[in-house]
Amino acid sequence: MNTNTEITPTDEVITHAPSKPMGFVNSLFSFNALTGLLRILGATVLIASVSIFLLQGWESGNDVQRYLLLLAHTVLLAGTGFASGHWIKESKGARLFLALALISVSVNFAILGGLLYSQVQWDSAFVIYPDFATWHTESLSTALVTSGGALLLLGPVTWLGFMALARRSAARLTVLYLLGNAALLVPVRGSEVIGMLIMVATFGILSQVSRASRQDATLRTNEGLFARVVQFLPVGIILSRSLYLYATDAFLITMAALVVFIVIRQIAGQMDRASTMRKTLEYFSVIPAGFAAAGVAAVVDDMWPHADSLLLPVFTLSLAALIFEISLRCSGRGTGYRRIASVIVASGMLANLFLFGNVITAAACLLAGIAVMVYGYSVQQRLIFGLGLLTLLVGLGHQVTYAIEMFDLGSWGSLALLGIIAIVTGSMLERHGADIKLRFTTWRQRFQSWDY
Repeated sequence: MNTNTEITPTDEVITHAPSKPMGFVNSLFSFNALTGLLRILGATVLIASVSIFLLQGWESGNDVQRYLLLLAHTVLLAGTGFASGHWIKESKGARLFLALALISVSVNFAILGGLLYSQVQWDSAFVIYPDFATWHTESLSTALVTSGGALLLLGPVTWLGFMALARRSAARLTVLYLLGNAALLVPVRGSEVIGMLIMVATFGILSQVSRASRQDATLRTNEGLFARVVQFLPVGIILSRSLYLYATDAFLITMAALVVFIVIRQIAGQMDRASTMRKTLEYFSVIPAGFAAAGVAAVVDDMWPHADSLLLPVFTLSLAALIFEISLRCSGRGTGYRRIASVIVASGMLANLFLFGNVITAAACLLAGIAVMVYGYSVQQRLIFGLGLLTLLVGLGHQVTYAIEMFDLGSWGSLALLGIIAIVTGSMLERHGADIKLRFTTWRQRFQSWDY
């Protein structure tokens, strides 16, 4: 029997392999770390190269020629990604190239929107652009031909990108992404139209993305998450463009804050209920809620400049409504958020009553107190019920005080009215006293069992 065993290269490697890893330094210089570092470096360089087109400043050529160079750059990214997956058989690099191509698609649409706006304006939001934001073409026909030709290439690039990231939902995501980017072509820069545009686009994208996520489990992977998040890139570009280049007002800032609030709430809702990040996002969403509520009050102030007594109630109710929405879809029971909303409503209405003591503010305080008290009773929380009762009593007291000041209690009519009310009240207590006492005792026992 032959005892000489031939040692293969694989056996030799296994024989001489170290028994223990070399630790952190070895992992830092491992092959996987090196490839990951190269991908990050390459992606950073490519994003920087795309950004040059938004910060252009060279002298040669015209804007259309510069844009065609960007278009070629986008097509090259998609082609390289396709080649990397088809011939090199390396999926990570291919997906990275195609993801960068998808980002570049929105940049293409933003520049096309600038070229079109240089010839067609549907509003009067004319400004002097900084050099890096100036994109101009000599005629409308040139802008239309350039846009049409670009769409013939950007459509397949978009479809190829989503085929690599979320194959089952590629068609839906492609159409949704192209429609979202088409909003960048609308030749309107007025804050009212832009505000409504970003709000409609945000709700539309959220609706379609949520529906796709329920039907396609692959959208919950990292690639699927990117495919969903990138849908909001056109909305972000529109918002950033308007805030930086054009005159902003309360309406646009309100819409921007609402969009941030909605997106944060949507992202948090996709996370596990026990996740710390979800709780953090829920806390953080109160900030854009506050800006949105302040923006709504500012819009009301612009519409009715002399209605000062409306500002605090509008802010109070808007902020309380948004915080109440957080409580409905938060990771816990939401009682803390509901308490905060109740405190905001009660304190805001009471403060407004003391600042502007009139019949309208007292009536608003009375109605708010009833609403908070009824809600506190329905959820059996003593703090909320007590705040509602306090608000109700203060509003009612102000109304009674106002009535006493307005009516002449020395007249026989007023005395007769008070006498009738006193007699009827005494009769009702005499007839139903035992039942009222029993009901009050039962209610007090239930009240003591409620949460604070």
